[in-house]
Amino acid sequence: MALLLVSSLFFSSCSKSFEDRIIGSWQLEGAWRRELFGRDYFQTGYESGIFTFMDNGNATYTSSTDTMTGYWRSDRYNNGYYNSNGDWETRSMKYLRINLANFQQNRCLEWEFDDFSFRNNWTGIRTEQYSLSNDRVYDLKRR
Repeated sequence: MALLLVSSLFFSSCSKSFEDRIIGSWQLEGAWRRELFGRDYFQTGYESGIFTFMDNGNATYTSSTDTMTGYWRSDRYNNGYYNSNGDWETRSMKYLRINLANFQQNRCLEWEFDDFSFRNNWTGIRTEQYSLSNDRVYDLKRR
């Protein structure tokens, strides 16, 4: 009986969805554009605050000078593309959308990431925005 209970707990903890793992507080640690031989780091203006993603889909950004509220969405999707050999490939990806606003300060943040992955035992998120020659990468760390 005890073995059954332990194995049930183990499997239920392993089946946590990636959306559940986003829930919590995160801080933007860095952002850069991919270059041919490196990275071009840039400031977004959101490095000093904390993003909070709630299980009901609501989201906030709070810093010493600003508070924005809104929502976040995430899900899996398949993306097709031609690889370097000219063959069609399909890849499973996860999008992340963050929409926040502070109407009194006339501020709005709309980030749409084409893919993201968890890093460092679920304590980090690397998000990516793809474009033809200007891919952008954002790293967030759990707080």
